[in-house]
Amino acid sequence: MQAAQALLLAALRNAPRRYRLPPLPAGVEAARAAGVEAALAFAIEAGRLGQHGGRGAPEAVRDLFTSALAAFIREAMAPQGGDPSFQALVLQAGAAEVREFAQLSAGSAADRRAVRSMTDAIAHPGKTRRLPPGSARVALERLHALADSGAWAELDDALRAGPHEAIARGPALQRLLRGEALRQGEAVRRYLALCAQRGPGAGSPAAAARGRSAARAGDDAERATVEAFEILVRLLQARLPGAYRVLRSLRPPSGFPGERGKAKDEWDVAIVCEAAAGSADLLLLAEVKASPAAASSDFARLHRGLQRLAQAEAGRDYAFAIEGGGTARLAGASLRALQPAAGALPEHVVYCCTAPPEPRPQLLAAASKAMLAAEPASLAYAQRLARGAATDDEELRPVWDALLHAPRLRATLHQDATARLVREAMLHPADLVASFAGA
Repeated sequence: MQAAQALLLAALRNAPRRYRLPPLPAGVEAARAAGVEAALAFAIEAGRLGQHGGRGAPEAVRDLFTSALAAFIREAMAPQGGDPSFQALVLQAGAAEVREFAQLSAGSAADRRAVRSMTDAIAHPGKTRRLPPGSARVALERLHALADSGAWAELDDALRAGPHEAIARGPALQRLLRGEALRQGEAVRRYLALCAQRGPGAGSPAAAARGRSAARAGDDAERATVEAFEILVRLLQARLPGAYRVLRSLRPPSGFPGERGKAKDEWDVAIVCEAAAGSADLLLLAEVKASPAAASSDFARLHRGLQRLAQAEAGRDYAFAIEGGGTARLAGASLRALQPAAGALPEHVVYCCTAPPEPRPQLLAAASKAMLAAEPASLAYAQRLARGAATDDEELRPVWDALLHAPRLRATLHQDATARLVREAMLHPADLVASFAGA
């Protein structure tokens, strides 16, 4: 097993990394000249290194951060070419009626289900069909039609005019009515127009189509990784005969040590070496991503998952569920070797991706931009811009302080280090095959 893993690790080390990030600018002035995104990424990483070294970041770095964040906000707030998602967030932060509408909208699906369920209890077609023809049956059929079509105001009027006023007084229908009333206001209409610009809404046909497309891309990447790993197994067999096997969708058994919590609990693809006793040692474990940018936001979950797997008992085997309904017994000692060291991934844990390399990889992750933009000081700065009031970059100093100290921004502070670690472990499966074959 050790010899086989050594061959795979040698191939991993020599395989090209298509998805590496370019280096950050060399200094403050170079970062300032490189543009807003590069300046923010440089300042954030300089802040992290200063915190890590206990010396803090130079004042010039703080000033670079606040000026770059101010420029980022001004770009996002531009009427033409700005960011409608951010503009909607700013409007929500500054208008009580928009905040209330957004809160009601978040629960509106549950409220719609509740009202329709209560209406079905008295007016479901299965019940009304058993009633004799007449006004009572017509009234119930109308109630069901109004609930089914979402005509909440008409439903409220109809319920209050009949013997079922309790449904009208219920909080679910009242929240739906309040949401419809707020929808007529100018601020909410502007908010909805901005939301419409940022892409298809949740549950819409366009959003469903986008989801299906993303799922297909993920399936294609996983299929290509499995095919490459099957080739690796055949090449490995030719050099070091053994019982090698590719496994998909590995899931720990019930009662596995450690807390599942927010840890990754399903592993995409692995190569194992099965021993005569029936247990198998893990030689290579891969997480598959459809795009390079998708990995960083998932890293913390993967890291926790590896920490959990490493809690296995060395002398035990664990029956992992795998694709197809079967199980594979993995040796506890092999799982313990997955323990991450100092935040890094074990060498035999990789990301696989089949997407073409980005022409210009983003130095600042989308999630990091969103977190910085959502800080209270950022929103207050944007609201002043929207009102045409004077602004000062120093007003964004609280964002810098929060970045260095607030737990909510820890992932943002570490965003460059995480992205580089992830992309160093990311390769195209075809490159791994070529590296192994050419060794």
